[in-house]
Amino acid sequence: MTRSPPAGPAWAGSLMGTSIAATLSLMHGLVWPGLALLAVASVLLPVFAVGWLRHRNPGFTQEFMGPWGMVSMGVMALGSAWTAATDLLAPQLLAWLIGLPLAVVVCLWQLRRFSGAPSFPWGLAVVSPMVAATSGGQLALQLDGPGAQVIPAIALGCFALSLVTGLPLFARIYAARPRIPASFAGTAWIPLGIVGQSTAAAHVLLDAPFAHTYGLVMAALGVPMIAYAAWHFWGRAVRTWAEYSPGWWGSTFPAGTLSLGAAYLGWEQVSATFLGLLLTHWALCAARFAIRHRR
Repeated sequence: MTRSPPAGPAWAGSLMGTSIAATLSLMHGLVWPGLALLAVASVLLPVFAVGWLRHRNPGFTQEFMGPWGMVSMGVMALGSAWTAATDLLAPQLLAWLIGLPLAVVVCLWQLRRFSGAPSFPWGLAVVSPMVAATSGGQLALQLDGPGAQVIPAIALGCFALSLVTGLPLFARIYAARPRIPASFAGTAWIPLGIVGQSTAAAHVLLDAPFAHTYGLVMAALGVPMIAYAAWHFWGRAVRTWAEYSPGWWGSTFPAGTLSLGAAYLGWEQVSATFLGLLLTHWALCAARFAIRHRR
């Protein structure tokens, strides 16, 4: 049995997935499940922080920008979940102020070099500014004063940075036909993060007609990507109950962004369907974790 990495950034995918599951559950009226997921996510963040302070694994070095990108996205997703639960803007704003600079740094640093053979975790750092773009756009819609002008400009820059670098990067990875171990099959969902997240970002940052058209284009691109990801995750990891790794959690946050993007497009039933998929993926990941670590 392969030894799992210690608590820290490598596991931040679980923070991302749990936080967006909480937000979307609350959005769709699943109050108690949403609050329960929020409680779990709120415990995960300090556990991972303490774990990293203890083990310093991975270090904040160029080859580990993917996990640190997950940290930035996880922090922002948790802040958004707390705002969804309390209607207070402060948690999302604080999380954005922390997650935004980290997202930009890890993205730019990742773009300097990619280590090893092409793989979907390459895109984790590149997607992180898109989460900052969505969160910034949401904040700008609710703020007055100078922030209402400055934040959208920053968020739009993050949108462009992630889109311009992310699309060709994922195209290159798909073209390379990466060999994905079954325990990391959940990472095949990662490219869909930019599909759903950029659709949401477009709706809070751009004119409505353009944003809607953009969302339709992304939805069309997403259909074969969903089929590819589902074949890998369900057909290989779930069907064979593959060895547990942080890669399982790669199946959660992207499914959540698809639900969020569909909601902004006005496709409520589609959004609810993707929320069901997200919760199913979350339950599978949690169950696999429990079985992996039972005594």
